[in-house]
Amino acid sequence: MRAVIQRVSQASVSGGGKVASIQQGLCILLGIAAEDTEEDLDYVIQKTLQIKAFSGEDEEERWKRNVVDIQGEILLVSQFTLHAVFKGQGKVSFHRSMPPDTSRQMFQLAIDKFQERYKQNAVKACVFGSYMNVSIVNDGPVTFIIDSKSPKGL
Repeated sequence: MRAVIQRVSQASVSGGGKVASIQQGLCILLGIAAEDTEEDLDYVIQKTLQIKAFSGEDEEERWKRNVVDIQGEILLVSQFTLHAVFKGQGKVSFHRSMPPDTSRQMFQLAIDKFQERYKQNAVKACVFGSYMNVSIVNDGPVTFIIDSKSPKGL
């Protein structure tokens, strides 16, 4: 499982007739691979909630707070293209991504678990499988990549 996590001052996603938006917090582009399990999801959630991506009031507080500490919000966006494989002639294959039916269940589980481990009203999400427009105001910019198969980082 791969997550591209961006510290944002605001972010929104629209698609499938719905709009989800957040203010200060994290926007997470979540790619679910064919072999991913609930264990991979738990790893990504734990790391995401622990990342010290935020600062306090003064210089000594820099990189000392996580999204929970600042009471920030989380926006989850399903992103199957994070497991793309590049082939010759510019072709792209998505065979490493989890098939839509099982991925939909895993994405819903991600929403449920983030809400359970953080707080329900602070976790928003896209409509799975819809064409989306995502707006992100990256704060910093600060961007992290978590891959459950590469715990030391990419």
